[in-house]
Amino acid sequence: MAGGSGLNGLYRPRSALARALYEKQRNDRQLQQFDKNEWYRVEESRVIPELKQKFVQLDPDEETKEFLSSSIDKSTWVWTQIWYLLAKAVLKHFWSVTDINGWLGRGSMFVLSEAHARSLLTKAGVVLNGSTGALVDLGAGDGEVSRRFAHLFSDRYATEISSSMRKALSSKGFKLLDTDEWWRSRRFSCVCMLNLLDRCSRPRSMLLQARAALAPAGVLLLALVLPYKPYVEVTADHKPEERLPIEGATFEEQVASFVKFMRTEVSFELAAWARAPYLCEGDFAQAYYWLDDSVFVFRPITQDT
Repeated sequence: MAGGSGLNGLYRPRSALARALYEKQRNDRQLQQFDKNEWYRVEESRVIPELKQKFVQLDPDEETKEFLSSSIDKSTWVWTQIWYLLAKAVLKHFWSVTDINGWLGRGSMFVLSEAHARSLLTKAGVVLNGSTGALVDLGAGDGEVSRRFAHLFSDRYATEISSSMRKALSSKGFKLLDTDEWWRSRRFSCVCMLNLLDRCSRPRSMLLQARAALAPAGVLLLALVLPYKPYVEVTADHKPEERLPIEGATFEEQVASFVKFMRTEVSFELAAWARAPYLCEGDFAQAYYWLDDSVFVFRPITQDT
């Protein structure tokens, strides 16, 4: 212990495992001290008037805290985390990151609790009575994000290209639809695009498909990470064929730019919106990670609107 362990924060364990655990403890302490209400706040002075009245203030509720607590617990499973690292190092030569996470059952995400979803949908005028109709979650991953509120609708569908994630979706009671033809034969009360637009090659086309697939009085529930930085896993250069024209230097400016695009180019009118963290289970480095999500409920503009 010579050398004064911890003096002026300069202590560094010698072994790689000890260093990793030391860094994780330090990162997790910073997470505990962080004010999680910041995830949900916007700078009101930067929000244009037409968006202010449709904003829904969310907070880190009990369901959110349960996800964070579970992530913290899982990140302390040392041998499990080592297994994840070794498996990923081998499987990345054969599978995509999405397939690997699906097979390992790790990397689950969280955006909205049931209470959050209720608040947004209610603000948008959706009547939730247990028989609201059908929901479809596009690019649903393992289904953990929409599972938390999908039961608000009587029928639950999903699309997903990853075979391992499709198995997870089936086990959670989602009915799987074809990723290309999903929008042709059914009409849905709620189409979910939760952090999909910046990960798919043709986001504008998908929005038009969603509009065509909505039942009368149906809504589009959409989450988009801002700042907008598209990354497509399945294309050679990881760039989308269609790039959304989102502009602005701040979160609030990009929100306004995206809402304008939705209204003028794909005929969707904003009904409600919020800011929330896009949370992901962590690893050896820290207990969980997050990005800044903008969450919207849109209604299609009709000729009578």
